[in-house]
Amino acid sequence: MKRIEKFLTKGPCPACHGTRFNERALSTKLMGKNIAEVCAMTLSDLVVWVQKIPGQMPSEIEEMAQSIVNEFLRTAERLTNLGLSYLSLDRAGSTLSNGELQRVQISRAVRSDTTGVLYVLDEPSIGLHPYNVDGLMKIVRELVDRKNSVVLVDHDPRILMDADQLIEIGPGAGKEGGRIVTQGTPLEAERNPHSLIGPYLSGKESLKVRSRATEKDMFENGSIRIKTKPFYTVKALDVSIPKGRMIAVTGVSGSGKTSLVIECLVPALQAVIQGTKLPEHVDSIEAKGIQSVKVIDSKPIGANVRSTVATYDGVFDDLRKLFARTADAKAKGLTAGDFSYNTGKLRCPVCDGTGIITMDVQFLPDVDAICPSCGGSRYGKDAYDILWKSKEKDSVSVSLPGLLKLTVEEAAGILHEETKIAKQLKILQDLGVCYLTLGEATPALSGGEAQRLKLAYEMETPQQGSVFVFDEPTIGLHPQDVKKLVLIFDHLIQLGATVIVIEHDLELVTNCDYIIDMGPWGGTEGGRVVVEGTPEAVAATSESITGRYLKQELAEDK
Repeated sequence: MKRIEKFLTKGPCPACHGTRFNERALSTKLMGKNIAEVCAMTLSDLVVWVQKIPGQMPSEIEEMAQSIVNEFLRTAERLTNLGLSYLSLDRAGSTLSNGELQRVQISRAVRSDTTGVLYVLDEPSIGLHPYNVDGLMKIVRELVDRKNSVVLVDHDPRILMDADQLIEIGPGAGKEGGRIVTQGTPLEAERNPHSLIGPYLSGKESLKVRSRATEKDMFENGSIRIKTKPFYTVKALDVSIPKGRMIAVTGVSGSGKTSLVIECLVPALQAVIQGTKLPEHVDSIEAKGIQSVKVIDSKPIGANVRSTVATYDGVFDDLRKLFARTADAKAKGLTAGDFSYNTGKLRCPVCDGTGIITMDVQFLPDVDAICPSCGGSRYGKDAYDILWKSKEKDSVSVSLPGLLKLTVEEAAGILHEETKIAKQLKILQDLGVCYLTLGEATPALSGGEAQRLKLAYEMETPQQGSVFVFDEPTIGLHPQDVKKLVLIFDHLIQLGATVIVIEHDLELVTNCDYIIDMGPWGGTEGGRVVVEGTPEAVAATSESITGRYLKQELAEDK
C-alpha cells in the first residue's frame, strides 16, 4: 500500500462533508443544533450546553433526560480531569497524540467497571500539567479500588510518590542498566543509597542547575513583543519575551500555549526574517536582531532506515575518512566513498546497505526482516577486513561495521585520540543519548531522543540572534536527564540564543529565567496570560494553577 499512496488523494466526503452522518441524522436538531454541530464542540463547551437540555424537554421526559445528562457529565469529568477538555467529540482517533489516546483509554477503562484486570500505562504523564497528573492518579486509584492492578512506567516524581510499590531499573542506560536497583515503597527508594530517583523523591536533590537572571536584568538584551488577535479560544494577547533568556510557556492542557508559540510567535518571526506578510491572527511583532527561529520538535528523524545516529550527527563522514586512511584500505585502494553503505563498494550486496529486507505481503502492510547476509550491519564481508587500530599501548582494532554496533559512549572511549570525532561524540554524550548505537536507525528513535539529536549540530555554532522553540522537551526523561537538558539549554543561551520551551515539568520550569503562564483553565476558560515573570512571581499569583505547584517546588528546594 505504501507504494501506491502517492497516487491516491484524500478529501472530505462530498455527501456528508466530513461529518460522517446522513441527511436524516443531520435533519434532527436539539436546542437548534444537529448531532454533527454538537460533536464539533469542545468537551468544555459541550458540558455547559448539555446541562441546559433537561430544562428544554417536555415534563414527561425531563427526568430521563437529566439521568442521561448526569451519565454524560460523569464521563466528561474524567476526561476533563485528564486534561482533555479541549478535544471535540468528532476528533479522529488517528490524530490524537499517544498521550491523549492513552488518557481516553484510561477513562474508558474506569467507565467499564472492570475487576481483576492488569493495566499497563506507558508514561501516562506525557503532556500532562501537574494539576492533570493529580486527576490521572485519582482515576488510577479508582481502578485499584475496584481490585484491578495498575503498572505505570513513568519518571514523574508526583506519580512515583503515589505508588504502592516502586521498581527502579538501572542504574544507567543501555548496557549500563538492565537490573533492579531498588524495589519497595517510595520511602524505601528514598533511603536506598544506590537509587538515582530516591534523592528526587525525598527532595534532597536540588532542582536548581543554573543561575537565573534577576528581575532587574531580565530585559537587558532586549525583547520580542508580539500582539495577536483573538483566535480559536485564545483571547487577544500582548506578550513581551526577554531575549537571550530561557523562557517557559506553561498552563494546563488546552490553555493556549501551543497557539501562542507555534501558531503565532514562530510564523510571525519567520515572516519578519523572510520579509513576508504576518499571519492573519498576528497584529504586530517587534523582533529586532532576530535572524533565525528553529523549532526543535519530537517528530521522527529521517525518512527511511538509511538515516542513522552517525549519519545524522555528521560523525559518519569523518569515520569513513578515518578508515580510508588505514593501511588496510590503502593496500586495497579504497577511498572514503567506498565505506558508504548507501553507494560504496563495501555495502551489503543483498540489502543494498539498508540492513533489512522488505517483503511485500500484497494487501497487508510490508514486513521488514533483518538481512540474512549482513545480519543488519549494512556491510559486506570485505568491510570487516579493514581495521582501524588505536595508537595506545593496549591497541584496539575495530572495523567500521563493528564500530557502528557500539554505543556512543563505547565509541567515544575507543576513538578519544581522534580529536574531531571525539568532540562530536562528546556532544552526543552531553545530550544524554550516550546509550544509542552509532548505527541505530533514526526513524526508530523516541520523540525525546529525536529532539536531543537535532540539537547536536547547534551545540558548537554561534547562535546570536537565534530563537529555539522546544515543545515539551522533557518527554520520557528521568529527572537526572532533565538536569542535563537544562545545561544544554544554558549552553545555547551562552552562545547567544533565546530558548523558549512549552513545558509542564516543574524541574525545568524552576530553572527558567521567565515564565509566561496561560490559562487559568483550558478551552474557553483559558486563552489569556494569567501571569508573566520570574518563577517566584508566578508562584505568588493565586490565580495561576501552575503557580500553586511551583510554589510547592520552590519551597521544597530551599
